[in-house]
Amino acid sequence: MRVSSNLHKSSFLVTGLALAMLAACTSDDPGTGGPPAADGGSVDPPPGGYCGAVADWPATSAALEGQVLDLVNQQRSQGADCGSKGAFGPAEPLVQSAQLDCAARAHALDMHERDYFEHTNPDGEAPWDRMERAGYSYSQAGENIAFGPSSSDAVMQQWMSSDDHCANIMNPDFVHSGIGYHAESRLWTQVFGTPR
Repeated sequence: MRVSSNLHKSSFLVTGLALAMLAACTSDDPGTGGPPAADGGSVDPPPGGYCGAVADWPATSAALEGQVLDLVNQQRSQGADCGSKGAFGPAEPLVQSAQLDCAARAHALDMHERDYFEHTNPDGEAPWDRMERAGYSYSQAGENIAFGPSSSDAVMQQWMSSDDHCANIMNPDFVHSGIGYHAESRLWTQVFGTPR
């Protein structure tokens, strides 16, 4: 699997025999996509178009994604020390967004199909581009990716052990989240957004 050398932050952790890789990035640039994702926690991505490839996402992957969001919100309710990124007090829970689920799932699937592990895909499409293509217009955005863990607890532990990932999870300015887990390749994507 190809790994970019220009990632904002990369961490390599060994878990048992599996090599786990992490990367996090953020943006304060305003998005220019469609309407904000205020879908109140809908679990199905928008049909057709960009989201068509992930419309029939496996139920087992969706269940693990839901568990991650639960763990994220438990952590946000407690606050966390994110090392070099500072200590964060308790934050409001993130609301699941079908549009962000689409963006996260599409990226996890694309990384698997094209054998890479980066925030920016081989065509130059960044996380913010994927969010816009899924119909989410943002004022702030972030993305965590991981490779290796096969459980919600394991990926959450890895993300919380990395300052940049932890800061994305704990950022009180984020309102929505979307998660994609591709089980065959054990690739995870979590995107965060604040609508415009």
